Amino acid sequence: MRKPIQIPSLLAASLLVTLAPEIAWATDSVQHTTELSVMGVYIEPDSERTDEYGSAVRVIYGIRLDKHWWVEPQGFSGVIETDQSAFTDYYQQGLGVDLSYRFFGDKEFTPYGLIGGGVSRNDVANNTSSEFGGFANVGLGLMTSPLTQSGLRIRGDARYFYDSFDDGLSDIQFSLGLTVPIGATRKQIVEKTTIVEREVVVEKDFADSDGDGVVDGVDQCPNTLEGLNVNSVGCVDTDQEQSVVLRGVTFEFNSNRLTANAKDILIRAADALKGQLDMDVELAGHTDSVGSETYNQQLSQQRADAVRDYLIDLGVDPDQLTANGYGESSPIRSNDTEEGRERNRRVEFNVLSR
Repeated sequence: MRKPIQIPSLLAASLLVTLAPEIAWATDSVQHTTELSVMGVYIEPDSERTDEYGSAVRVIYGIRLDKHWWVEPQGFSGVIETDQSAFTDYYQQGLGVDLSYRFFGDKEFTPYGLIGGGVSRNDVANNTSSEFGGFANVGLGLMTSPLTQSGLRIRGDARYFYDSFDDGLSDIQFSLGLTVPIGATRKQIVEKTTIVEREVVVEKDFADSDGDGVVDGVDQCPNTLEGLNVNSVGCVDTDQEQSVVLRGVTFEFNSNRLTANAKDILIRAADALKGQLDMDVELAGHTDSVGSETYNQQLSQQRADAVRDYLIDLGVDPDQLTANGYGESSPIRSNDTEEGRERNRRVEFNVLSR
């Protein structure tokens, strides 16, 4: 029988290093910066023009300034009916810029107000007024929450439209159409840690590789995840329900595809599960409140399933894993801030008691 080692062994030039994590793209943390709206317009003309009606098409290119403010260059072209056989209808075009304020910022549904102006052109037969002039408009509108994963929305507004043509004319315009994002900004999330390097002396019989408080010589489950309570032999205590957030497990924008960084983190989780076959876990997917409740529920389930499938690919017994999506129903931070929404987008590793 071998005698136990009595003298601590020195791990020469060993370094205790806390490694700063790689900078990872948080693809859920995406905020589009530009968008395109195409809208049909019904015109209630000034009575000085006609007692009939008009129609037009308006195209708007939106550029985000901050959470609430947008600059919106616009162009429109339309016809105003005169219902007079001897006269040509009004042909009207314009180019301008609006300043728009969205009251709820990035919330899923928001009213907005706008004000702006530009250059107009009125092509009307038998009218000697200058063909080119200016216009100003002010309005109120509504924008729905995203209807698809690409961010497609319905937008509608009502505008008071003043045209300098023919000594000044005032129209009312009602617009309805679709808005789609065409640009996005991806935010980097960096976990700040302090890098400490020092020479240490480790006694062989008291090393604790997985940091669970049980030394390697006794630890029967050497790959437990940080944050879970373990018993006296270093295995996760399955007599109690407990949970840990898998920090760094992120996905591509509006998708259930795992990022490369997430796959690296899940390898450690797979090792923990394969090292303790009596541990059953629930993989719980959660989202923030951006987007509709139904869409967030579906996305969270798809992401929880993706984590389960990848762990199975790594060799974990499928009977140990359950995947459930909870959408936006269980926030751990306020959804009113970007930091809070980032914390709410998560996958939890919930140990199920037996």
